[in-house]
Amino acid sequence: MRRKFYFLGLILSILLLAGISEAVIKNGAIRGKNGLSYGSITYSFKSLNVTIHNSTKYNVNFGGTMLFLDKNYKVIAKAELLTGKIKRHSSRTYRAFFSEGSGHEAQSAKYLEWEF
Repeated sequence: MRRKFYFLGLILSILLLAGISEAVIKNGAIRGKNGLSYGSITYSFKSLNVTIHNSTKYNVNFGGTMLFLDKNYKVIAKAELLTGKIKRHSSRTYRAFFSEGSGHEAQSAKYLEWEF
């Protein structure tokens, strides 16, 4: 009997945690910035985390605005990244906050553009 309650509690906690978290991973190059790429985007309601990879041999200052576009290239969400330094041949995780839209809307975006 005890095993049944343990198993039921385990299944219930897994389902609850899976329903709360929202995550989508997109990868791609950053247009206009040679050697920089993004990946591992994790969405939440008011913010997102994104990892920027620097594959050049130079230190780079990076920051700007992420524009999430639908299939008709209409902006559905905007996220602001503060400027920070990324060392050569490394990566950095940024936390961006939505100035327009939310994580749910950004998750449904078809395209991602960058404004500097």
